[in-house]
Amino acid sequence: MSAKTNWTLAIVGLLGGNLLAMGVLATTAHTEQAQIISAYDVAAANYDDTMAEAERSHLLGWSATAEMRGAQIDVRVVDATGVALRDARVHVVGYQRSHAKDRIDVVLVPLGDGTYRAPLRATGWHDLTITVEQGGRAFTQRAAIEAQ
Repeated sequence: MSAKTNWTLAIVGLLGGNLLAMGVLATTAHTEQAQIISAYDVAAANYDDTMAEAERSHLLGWSATAEMRGAQIDVRVVDATGVALRDARVHVVGYQRSHAKDRIDVVLVPLGDGTYRAPLRATGWHDLTITVEQGGRAFTQRAAIEAQ
Protein backbone atom coordinates (compact mmCIF):
# COMPACT_ATOMS: atom_id res chain seq x y z
CA MET A 1 0.00 0.00 0.00
CA SER A 2 1.06 3.51 -0.65
CA ALA A 3 1.66 6.17 2.00
CA LYS A 4 -1.45 8.01 0.83
CA THR A 5 -3.61 4.91 1.40
CA ASN A 6 -2.07 4.34 4.86
CA TRP A 7 -2.78 7.93 5.92
CA THR A 8 -6.33 7.76 4.59
CA LEU A 9 -7.01 4.52 6.48
CA ALA A 10 -5.50 5.97 9.67
CA ILE A 11 -7.69 9.09 9.50
CA VAL A 12 -10.84 7.11 8.71
CA GLY A 13 -10.00 4.68 11.56
CA LEU A 14 -9.55 7.52 14.06
CA LEU A 15 -12.79 9.22 13.00
CA GLY A 16 -14.66 5.90 13.17
CA GLY A 17 -13.24 5.18 16.64
CA ASN A 18 -14.32 8.63 17.78
CA LEU A 19 -17.86 8.08 16.52
CA LEU A 20 -17.99 4.69 18.26
CA ALA A 21 -16.76 6.21 21.55
CA MET A 22 -19.33 9.02 21.34
CA GLY A 23 -22.10 6.48 20.74
CA VAL A 24 -21.06 4.40 23.76
CA LEU A 25 -20.83 7.48 26.01
CA ALA A 26 -24.18 8.88 24.85
CA THR A 27 -25.86 5.51 25.45
CA THR A 28 -24.27 5.13 28.89
CA ALA A 29 -25.29 8.65 29.90
CA HIS A 30 -28.96 7.77 29.40
CA THR A 31 -28.96 4.69 31.63
CA GLU A 32 -30.35 4.65 35.16
CA GLN A 33 -26.85 4.23 36.64
CA ALA A 34 -25.47 7.45 35.17
CA GLN A 35 -25.03 9.99 37.96
CA ILE A 36 -23.87 13.53 38.38
CA ILE A 37 -23.21 15.61 41.45
CA SER A 38 -26.31 17.74 41.87
CA ALA A 39 -25.89 21.53 41.80
CA TYR A 40 -22.27 21.18 40.72
CA ASP A 41 -22.61 24.21 38.46
CA VAL A 42 -24.04 26.28 41.33
CA ALA A 43 -21.11 25.29 43.55
CA ALA A 44 -18.67 26.30 40.81
CA ALA A 45 -20.40 29.66 40.35
CA ASN A 46 -20.16 30.32 44.11
CA TYR A 47 -16.49 29.38 44.41
CA ASP A 48 -15.47 32.75 45.89
CA ASP A 49 -18.15 32.47 48.59
CA THR A 50 -16.96 28.94 49.41
CA MET A 51 -13.37 30.13 49.75
CA ALA A 52 -14.42 33.02 52.03
CA GLU A 53 -16.44 30.59 54.16
CA ALA A 54 -13.44 28.27 54.43
CA GLU A 55 -11.24 31.17 55.54
CA ARG A 56 -13.76 32.20 58.24
CA SER A 57 -13.92 28.61 59.47
CA HIS A 58 -10.15 28.36 59.55
CA LEU A 59 -9.86 31.57 61.59
CA LEU A 60 -12.48 30.28 64.04
CA GLY A 61 -10.27 27.24 64.66
CA TRP A 62 -12.98 24.70 65.34
CA SER A 63 -12.64 21.10 64.24
CA ALA A 64 -15.23 18.43 63.43
CA THR A 65 -14.48 14.72 63.29
CA ALA A 66 -17.12 12.52 61.68
CA GLU A 67 -17.55 8.77 61.90
CA MET A 68 -20.15 6.63 60.13
CA ARG A 69 -20.62 3.28 61.80
CA GLY A 70 -23.57 0.91 61.66
CA ALA A 71 -26.76 2.87 61.17
CA GLN A 72 -25.60 6.24 62.47
CA ILE A 73 -23.29 9.18 61.96
CA ASP A 74 -21.41 10.74 64.87
CA VAL A 75 -19.70 14.11 64.73
CA ARG A 76 -17.44 15.37 67.51
CA VAL A 77 -16.82 19.12 67.52
CA VAL A 78 -14.07 20.92 69.45
CA ASP A 79 -13.02 24.57 69.58
CA ALA A 80 -9.57 26.00 68.88
CA THR A 81 -8.30 24.96 72.32
CA GLY A 82 -9.58 21.38 72.00
CA VAL A 83 -12.54 21.88 74.35
CA ALA A 84 -15.74 20.09 73.32
CA LEU A 85 -18.30 22.42 71.74
CA ARG A 86 -21.69 21.98 73.42
CA ASP A 87 -25.12 23.31 72.56
CA ALA A 88 -24.38 23.78 68.88
CA ARG A 89 -26.49 23.00 65.83
CA VAL A 90 -24.72 20.42 63.66
CA HIS A 91 -26.03 19.87 60.13
CA VAL A 92 -24.59 17.37 57.63
CA VAL A 93 -25.30 17.34 53.89
CA GLY A 94 -23.68 15.24 51.19
CA TYR A 95 -23.96 12.08 49.16
CA GLN A 96 -22.55 8.61 48.78
CA ARG A 97 -20.08 8.58 45.91
CA SER A 98 -21.63 5.59 44.16
CA HIS A 99 -25.16 7.00 44.55
CA ALA A 100 -24.74 10.75 44.11
CA LYS A 101 -28.43 11.29 43.41
CA ASP A 102 -29.35 10.06 46.92
CA ARG A 103 -28.65 13.13 49.02
CA ILE A 104 -27.93 13.10 52.74
CA ASP A 105 -29.39 16.00 54.72
CA VAL A 106 -29.58 15.50 58.51
CA VAL A 107 -29.50 17.62 61.65
CA LEU A 108 -27.66 15.82 64.44
CA VAL A 109 -28.83 15.53 68.04
CA PRO A 110 -26.39 16.51 70.83
CA LEU A 111 -25.25 13.63 73.05
CA GLY A 112 -23.06 15.72 75.35
CA ASP A 113 -19.30 16.24 75.46
CA GLY A 114 -19.31 17.77 71.97
CA THR A 115 -20.67 14.67 70.24
CA TYR A 116 -23.70 14.82 67.94
CA ARG A 117 -25.53 11.89 66.33
CA ALA A 118 -28.16 11.07 63.72
CA PRO A 119 -29.47 7.81 62.31
CA LEU A 120 -28.05 7.14 58.88
CA ARG A 121 -27.87 3.77 57.18
CA ALA A 122 -25.11 3.90 54.62
CA THR A 123 -22.10 2.07 53.24
CA GLY A 124 -19.15 3.11 51.11
CA TRP A 125 -17.44 6.45 50.67
CA HIS A 126 -19.30 9.70 51.26
CA ASP A 127 -18.53 13.35 50.49
CA LEU A 128 -20.00 15.43 53.31
CA THR A 129 -20.22 19.05 54.37
CA ILE A 130 -20.50 19.52 58.13
CA THR A 131 -21.90 22.85 59.31
CA VAL A 132 -21.70 23.83 62.99
CA GLU A 133 -23.52 26.90 64.32
CA GLN A 134 -23.23 28.26 67.83
CA GLY A 135 -23.71 31.71 69.29
CA GLY A 136 -24.00 33.44 65.92
CA ARG A 137 -20.78 31.85 64.68
CA ALA A 138 -20.69 29.31 61.87
CA PHE A 139 -18.07 26.71 60.95
CA THR A 140 -18.01 24.56 57.84
CA GLN A 141 -15.82 21.56 57.13
CA ARG A 142 -15.80 19.21 54.17
CA ALA A 143 -14.97 15.55 54.69
CA ALA A 144 -14.60 12.32 52.75
CA ILE A 145 -15.64 9.46 55.01
CA GLU A 146 -15.99 5.72 54.55
CA ALA A 147 -19.01 4.23 56.33
CA GLN A 148 -18.09 1.10 58.23
